[in-house]
Amino acid sequence: MKRNLTLLLLNFLFLTGYTQNETPPIYVGLQVSPNFSYRVLSNNSGESSVDDDIDYLNNREEAALGYRLAAVMGIKVTEHWTLEAGIAYLRNCTRLNVTFGDDIEPRRGFVNDNEYTEGELETCLSYVGIPLRIIWSLGTEKTKVLASFGLSPQILLAQNTTAKLSNGDNTEEMDIDSFEDATGFNLSPSLGLGAEFKLSENFFLRAEGIARFGVVNINEDSPINSYTYSSELNVGIHYLLVKTPQGDS
Repeated sequence: MKRNLTLLLLNFLFLTGYTQNETPPIYVGLQVSPNFSYRVLSNNSGESSVDDDIDYLNNREEAALGYRLAAVMGIKVTEHWTLEAGIAYLRNCTRLNVTFGDDIEPRRGFVNDNEYTEGELETCLSYVGIPLRIIWSLGTEKTKVLASFGLSPQILLAQNTTAKLSNGDNTEEMDIDSFEDATGFNLSPSLGLGAEFKLSENFFLRAEGIARFGVVNINEDSPINSYTYSSELNVGIHYLLVKTPQGDS
């Protein structure tokens, strides 16, 4: 019975708006998305000293520029709804402004080094992911308004921390070991709002603002829970492999 209901639902999604003799529109696309990422932190141990560390990090940590590259394929299952999937490479970065003195605390960087007067640590997490989205659209043949909900499972490829240190006259940049090890898996839901513009018979452009939310603690072995949030401008050029059936707008 459940199998029959599933098949009925799939038939409804793919055939609503199109007859059985029509093929739903299918497209491929390339997307580029500059993003700003930041972390939401919480106490995983209950100790008050960890709350002090979180306050310190919240006061000195800020969002940093990253990016996302994706290749996608989509199918328009009804007049207003589209399913999209693909593969993406993304890089989420945060920046920590460090201080200097005699208080040695690994999370706070080179605080015991008197050679420098100011500095920052930029940590970037690189992932490969499978972005899945459902997109709602409304408008004319040339211009449409878009709203989307997505979910992207992601696998960690690399974690890098770069230190930029200055003594007022010179600035030195170096790669260092990260103070916290990120977990290998992340899951990122997203909400988007944007527009679609027809460029030619086969090409169209999309520009969207997308917010991505952290639902997986990426520092499981740390007393501080860390969830990555980001905002991005997603711009993509897409090509219709199968056009809209004649008469559909």
